[in-house]
Amino acid sequence: MSASADTMHSELAHVVREVPGVAFLAPGLRSRLRALRATSPLARPGDDTPGITVSAPSGEGRTSATTVEIRLICRSDRRALDTTRAVREAVDHHLTTRHPGGEFRIIVTVTGVT
Repeated sequence: MSASADTMHSELAHVVREVPGVAFLAPGLRSRLRALRATSPLARPGDDTPGITVSAPSGEGRTSATTVEIRLICRSDRRALDTTRAVREAVDHHLTTRHPGGEFRIIVTVTGVT
C-alpha cells in the first residue's frame, strides 16, 4: 500500500469516527485473521485501518470508479439508517474535496449495533 493510500485510509477513518452514531469501525476478515496469527500471509504492510477498504478501479463493467467500502458498528441510541447516510455523505464530501475529479463508489455496511 502506498503512502497516499495510507493517508487516505487514515483520513477516511477520522471522517467516519466523527459522524454521530458511529461507535467504531469494524475490522474485516483480514484484520481478524492477522490478530489471530501475527505472521498471517494476508497481512499487508501499512494495512492497519480496520473497517475501510479502498479498491482501485478495475476498468471492467460500466464504471471506472474507485470503490471505498466502510464497515462500522453503530451506537444503539441512533437509527442505523441515519448513521449510514451521514457516513456516506461525510465520506463523499471529504473525497470530492480532497480528491477533485475522482470518481468514487461508496459502500457503507453496518455490521452491528452497540
